[in-house]
Amino acid sequence: MIKVSTSKTFVSPEKMPDQMKSAMRASALSMSRRVLLRDIAVLALGSVPSFSFAQHGGLGLVSPPVRLDDIQLVDQTGRTRLLNDLLRQNVTALQTVYTGCGTVCPLQGSLFSAVQQRMAGLRVRRPVRLLSVGIDPLSDSPAALHAWLARFDAGPAWNAATPALTDVDHMRASLSGSTTPLGALADHATQVYCFDANAMLRWRSADLPRVNDVCDVLGALALT
Repeated sequence: MIKVSTSKTFVSPEKMPDQMKSAMRASALSMSRRVLLRDIAVLALGSVPSFSFAQHGGLGLVSPPVRLDDIQLVDQTGRTRLLNDLLRQNVTALQTVYTGCGTVCPLQGSLFSAVQQRMAGLRVRRPVRLLSVGIDPLSDSPAALHAWLARFDAGPAWNAATPALTDVDHMRASLSGSTTPLGALADHATQVYCFDANAMLRWRSADLPRVNDVCDVLGALALT
């Protein structure tokens, strides 16, 4: 009688063919990114600070993803741009600020400055960009936006733009996902909103999120 062994033969990593090693690494990377995107919502919900600057809708992953209305904005060069043109083809982290703010907006600028420094180290398939949206059109002129970016040493992958006064509140509400009335300008959200390369909103952070959290989400979206 011939005995058939059902035990599995262990192959040490050193003896694996290079092709098998590459396949295993790719599978592990894909799985880790899926787990990251799944767990980001839990991470964000657990990191909400004790203070809050605005009413929020759901934090974490946005499901289903949301496309904002394609409004016009004027960027720091004075050029009129459509929102989806600014977002499409790139993975983008967006924040709302106003250049006359002397309290939380400088913290937001420092946050994006730190994210910018780490962007070069991300392993990505798509470009990653930063966008600061001015929510005080009466003061956030192209010159003011340009000076604000320069204050934080913004590079070419970090832009700023301001919508028309009539579009500000609608955009803020769409970003937050909240149906409650918006607070005063000084109480604006300090969240970060991450968009995929199809201009779809995929993630909302807590107020003033950690740099690592923003970079993790950008890196995950830029690999999809």
